Amino acid sequence: MYRKLFILLLIFNSSCSSREEMKTKTVFFDIKGFFEAEVKRLTSKKSTVNKSVRQNDQAEIKKNLSVDWDNELALFIASDIIKPAWKDSYKISGNSLHFNYIAIDTNLRTRSVEIKKDQQGRAVFFKIKNLTRSKLYESSEELTYIPDSIYTINKSQSVRFLGNNTYQISGIVLK
Repeated sequence: MYRKLFILLLIFNSSCSSREEMKTKTVFFDIKGFFEAEVKRLTSKKSTVNKSVRQNDQAEIKKNLSVDWDNELALFIASDIIKPAWKDSYKISGNSLHFNYIAIDTNLRTRSVEIKKDQQGRAVFFKIKNLTRSKLYESSEELTYIPDSIYTINKSQSVRFLGNNTYQISGIVLK
């Protein structure tokens, strides 16, 4: 009897861990896929922007600007966190409508991702923080994206012996 019970427990335990593994694999939001789809969608709509760019103390504003959406959203696409090697590298918190990924491994470039969805499950807000650090260089980025509304990129770079640079880009999507 104990032998049968032991075998049943083994079978039950292995099936539970398989479900947990599947759950872990499907928890990550496809950031890269989302922003690649946004590039296609915005390009096909011929969406334009009012764009503000600031580098250190110099600012420039352009209105009703046609942009290359591949370039505009490249930093968002590069913040992809779905890599098999990173499966256990992010702590996930929140619920199905508002969740966060926080890097456990401090060597990862993308340190945090916050995503909000509406009641229909559509992503409506992204905030991504990236950090790259070496002995000679440090770069931090804070990216915000609200579909069909606004995107911002705040970037700070510090290069040893060359100094600091800050960049702020804000785009208001017009159509």
